[in-house]
Amino acid sequence: MNTAPFTFDYQPGALHYGRGCVADVGDALADRGLSRALVVTGSNVAGNDELMGAVDDGLGDALVEVFAGTTPDKRVREAVRVADRADDVDADVLVPVGGGSSLDVATVASVLRARGADLDDVRAEVRDTGGIALPDDRGALTPTAPVPTTLAGADLSVIAGITVDLGDDVVSTGVGGAELMPASLWYDPALFETTPESVLAGSAMNGFDKALESLYSRHRTVVTDATAEHAVNYLVDGLPDMFDSARAMDRAVAGVVLAQYGISRPGHMTINVVHAFGHGLRDAFGVQQGLAHAAVAPTVVRDLLDSDADTDRLLAAFDVDEAADAVAEIERVRDELGLPGRLRDVDGVTEDGLADAAAATADDSLLDNAPDGYALDADAALALLRQAW
Repeated sequence: MNTAPFTFDYQPGALHYGRGCVADVGDALADRGLSRALVVTGSNVAGNDELMGAVDDGLGDALVEVFAGTTPDKRVREAVRVADRADDVDADVLVPVGGGSSLDVATVASVLRARGADLDDVRAEVRDTGGIALPDDRGALTPTAPVPTTLAGADLSVIAGITVDLGDDVVSTGVGGAELMPASLWYDPALFETTPESVLAGSAMNGFDKALESLYSRHRTVVTDATAEHAVNYLVDGLPDMFDSARAMDRAVAGVVLAQYGISRPGHMTINVVHAFGHGLRDAFGVQQGLAHAAVAPTVVRDLLDSDADTDRLLAAFDVDEAADAVAEIERVRDELGLPGRLRDVDGVTEDGLADAAAATADDSLLDNAPDGYALDADAALALLRQAW
């Protein structure tokens, strides 16, 4: 039982959940003195009339423009363009709509706008430091109010990833800090139902793994144990049927909110080993995170369960006593989502490149969040990738 001392200094944005809740977004922003919203999204989402119609109606007169130029690559030039456009239309709030790429781009745009940084500035900074710094004046940040439509859980977060083209290299980096927490977040299950099933399924595995990883992270607390365990209950029940049942979708969305709650605290993140493998596969092959997780999560979790790490809460979340039964439940959820069960079935992944993915995994900073009693080097990572192959 986890009774370790902890300090839980965590201040999430206002969480709005429920069917039709997006209808209130404009009024809620007005209550905060915000009246000029720039929507930030990708072209596919912008073309989703059902979704964007609901967002437009909810924002009402507060909507000043839709920026529809984000991409899954999350290039820093997109964030620079958002910052410039926010200046042009005098936006006082950014409303990212869609998946994690739009949410991250909007967050980075808030930082760059506050700093007055252009593309050359960012490239020089990343070359020199490897990252992007917050502005000295944190009050200059443009608040964000995400309307997520995928289940990866990138929204309730104080970090944002971005890729920077340095000419001779493309660097994955980001920015983080408590001040980046969104002002409000809008989880409307009806909007998730407008997302293509293949996109939603991949994102769901990512969100599911956040709940799993929170239950054995070295930074877990009794608070995150409670929310993550309930998240697993909701997700195991909701994910398999979410495409066919409004009740299941409601539970899936609520489960991701619980999975994300409190896991992204500055210095105390809980995502760890599975996500490190996801990053390693992304860096080596450009694989979408949900597909990477689907193929490797059962193998990685089995290895964790067989180690000296404290994984009792994970077993409790599945209401099982044996590691094999917990792994079987993860595989069941994955299979019912229609996701690949082997790395060889993921487009773009090659057996020859597994060593590169293993090296990137072993070097990933998220392993610092792994549980006590578990260690992973490049050789061990390669062995697990070969099992997952």
